[in-house]
Amino acid sequence: MNGTPPALRPEDEPDVERVLRQALNTPEIRAALRRRGPAGGAAAERLRARALAERTGIAAAAAPEYAAYLRHRTAGAPDVRTGRAPSATAGARGLLPALAVLAPVLAAAATVIFLLLGSVLGLGGPGHELGDALLTAGETAAVITAVTTACQVAWLLSTAARHRSPAPLSGNPGAAEAREAWRRALLERGVLPYLRAQLRQTEPHRTATPGRRPRLGYTSPDFAGPAYEPYQPKDKEGDSQKNPIQP
Repeated sequence: MNGTPPALRPEDEPDVERVLRQALNTPEIRAALRRRGPAGGAAAERLRARALAERTGIAAAAAPEYAAYLRHRTAGAPDVRTGRAPSATAGARGLLPALAVLAPVLAAAATVIFLLLGSVLGLGGPGHELGDALLTAGETAAVITAVTTACQVAWLLSTAARHRSPAPLSGNPGAAEAREAWRRALLERGVLPYLRAQLRQTEPHRTATPGRRPRLGYTSPDFAGPAYEPYQPKDKEGDSQKNPIQP
């Protein structure tokens, strides 16, 4: 791999979606979503859509386990770099797609040719019998065209289904164990940490209830300050603290 994590293959994306559903249904994530009240359902959908959009980066957290899974899964595949000649079975498998594509085209072309020639020769003259035979051949070719076209559509659908889902691992226990190890690592090191981080970032901030402000000064009606007595001049003689201002 030269230190580069393997890219997530399209046939393995359903496994990522299953792990994501499993993570969203864990008690930890469900409790965090319930704390959001009625908005928890919408938050779960947003989390799911965001995680699917970033599934490549999330899957990189389990890159070693995914690389091991790919090695086990492709262990039985033939190596084209060895230079060995393909077997007869492999050659037949390679010929089938070409036949599936060419057969409808050839049958349709034969249908058009036979019908045109049969119509021209059937107008009269010495080629009347040949024209009838060509018309019959054209009708047969039309039936073959319809059948081969239907087979081609069925083959294309089956091929798309095989490429969408990975090959069954019932005959490869090593690959099955590697797949489970990858999914477990993807859950524990990839999906769950991502969901926790997203929930922390989008957690609504609680506004603290303001406490009672302390009262400044005295507001009690029973409070009485010190008595105020106006200055009274002393009339005694010899007193050094006489009022300098005389009435």
